[in-house]
Amino acid sequence: MCHKKKSKALAVVLGALLLCNVMPAGVSANGSEFKDVSPDHWGYKTISWAKESGIVDGYPDGTFKPEQSVGQTEFLAMLIRAYKPKGFSEQSSDGDWRTPYIKYGFKMGWAGSYITPPASKLSSFPKPEISEPRMYVAKLITNASGRSYGFDDSIRFLLDSGLSNGKTDNSVSGFQGNELLTRAEAVTFIKNVKSKLDMLYPAPEFITTYDPKTLTLSPLEAFPLNVEQPVIYGDYSHIILTTPSSGYNLIHDPSYTISGTVEKAVGEELNLTVEYWDNGEFISEKSLKTPITKGDFKTTIELPKQGIFRIVIYSKQEKATSNKALTKFYVEYKPK
Repeated sequence: MCHKKKSKALAVVLGALLLCNVMPAGVSANGSEFKDVSPDHWGYKTISWAKESGIVDGYPDGTFKPEQSVGQTEFLAMLIRAYKPKGFSEQSSDGDWRTPYIKYGFKMGWAGSYITPPASKLSSFPKPEISEPRMYVAKLITNASGRSYGFDDSIRFLLDSGLSNGKTDNSVSGFQGNELLTRAEAVTFIKNVKSKLDMLYPAPEFITTYDPKTLTLSPLEAFPLNVEQPVIYGDYSHIILTTPSSGYNLIHDPSYTISGTVEKAVGEELNLTVEYWDNGEFISEKSLKTPITKGDFKTTIELPKQGIFRIVIYSKQEKATSNKALTKFYVEYKPK
């Protein structure tokens, strides 16, 4: 990730080399084994797996430093590298290797799992890396699982879903949330997550209380969008949906009808976008318009394939002035 350019000043080059010593990947260790991770080390197999998978690498001296605490962006980078999600690039626009990882984390709504959120300019991240307490790791993994809980509930979710066994026992206190996470523990977390979570998910906008019954539900089903549009002073438009009436809707036919009442709106039509959930990212499939007739609207969309779709509804005025949605919801098309 550290790229030397002949045109850069010597100080910049030295700064780039310093980052290589801090970050968990980017410079290969000498040989296939780390000098400080013997075959009898408790994390030997997992560390070897992480290295072979391109998730971590060693330091220039051939060590891994398994007991050294991991930084918050270092752990985030490990998680993202394990999945290689669509739309993610490690290329940095400001020379800081952390920038693309932080941007992706915020894009996915994982900001609540950071100890120190980035400043308005990504180049002003705190240096050096801030060590990551285990409770923040629990929250990040919970967010990446498409759920949003407080710290204790996040730990409980990890324990109940088998993503962790705790440090001293299988309890919130036994998880030892205030302790710092080591690099060896970090790759163990990553491997557990990779074995149980099929892809990375965006976190819901609001924190809720953990309910063990949701463990059997998909993340988007467990945390559906709220189709109720709040009345906010100053909005140009307001609609009430008749269909659907909930934020997650399972259907077995590709044709899906959306209808509702327009209480106020600027313009004679509403705009809809249909986005397809594709391995960790919503991809725009189509846009369409539905006319407002005597205060009502009704339109039928044809879903092009199986899977989960996010339907977003805008009015002409909100779309033009703020790109703010009136409401949005999920539709999962799964034939019987």
